[in-house]
Amino acid sequence: MDVRSSTGRVQSKKEETRTLIKAGQAPEGMIDASGHVMAVGGRTWFVQSESGEVFECLSAGTVFAMHEDTSLLAVGDHVGIVFVDDGTGIKKGSIVEVGKRTSQLSRKGIGKHAGEQVIISNVDSILIVMSAADPFYNKRLLDRYLIAAELGKLEPLICINKIELMDQELIAEDLAVYSDTLKIPVMFTSVAEGIGINELSEALRGHSTVLSGPSGVGKSSLINAITGEELQRTGEVSERTWKGKHVTSSARLFAMPGGGFLADTPGLRELGIWDMHPDDTAFYFHDFDAWYPKCKFTSCTHRHEPDCAVKQAVEEELIEPERYVSYLQIVESLEE
Repeated sequence: MDVRSSTGRVQSKKEETRTLIKAGQAPEGMIDASGHVMAVGGRTWFVQSESGEVFECLSAGTVFAMHEDTSLLAVGDHVGIVFVDDGTGIKKGSIVEVGKRTSQLSRKGIGKHAGEQVIISNVDSILIVMSAADPFYNKRLLDRYLIAAELGKLEPLICINKIELMDQELIAEDLAVYSDTLKIPVMFTSVAEGIGINELSEALRGHSTVLSGPSGVGKSSLINAITGEELQRTGEVSERTWKGKHVTSSARLFAMPGGGFLADTPGLRELGIWDMHPDDTAFYFHDFDAWYPKCKFTSCTHRHEPDCAVKQAVEEELIEPERYVSYLQIVESLEE
């Protein structure tokens, strides 16, 4: 039986806190209340019960888990808790059960031997937020997000914020492969000028959606604009690095007016793909779908083999060359 911390990391015997994970559901009658994790702060998980009450919780010494992911707990998880009375008058609990995850956004953790880091679970869709400028949108990172979304069973949408800083028609043309070929909704917004906020709110209403993207692109500002409340602090882009300051330090769920949830996440400058073999990468580039069955070799990697239909399509610009370069870079990173 593995011994893991509340973040899913296998712990050494020298560490003070250890969590024993057992597969399956907690014994009948053990759980005092069920709910889902709304936020995390340090070792504390904030769980909203089905009655609407919020409890500060720690993971119990033994936790029954119905998933096999490396991360034991994540924002969005459905959990079972046991009430704890420590005399402070604050509603507290101990998490004893974690339910099965229907979807998730995860990435490879930082470090050579790092495992999976589940950023958020049990949401319907992901809004990949980037900005028209300050900082400029990154199509390489966008391609990684699309793979992570498909692996995690999330419906992708793309939002280009700060559109007041650039010509929208030029950006729409540059992103046409996503909207026209891949049929992914691409939305343009400006919190500063109120552009596209109502349309974005309508698209997200009734869904549970995680907003993710680099720092400084305006995810927190978008949540404030959509909900009409100052729920998240916002920060300016660092002039020294031209990368956004990390305003959001952990994932957090917010209720949307009219139904649904929004989840903000820390800014990610990179997104390591988790649990995918390099040879499978092409299957997640759906603009290749019409071409790779025509390759001479069924095991074609579309890199160095002769008579490769994908490479031929790239040469004829039937596949966008930038997407092919992105594919090559992702394959190389998975081989490292």
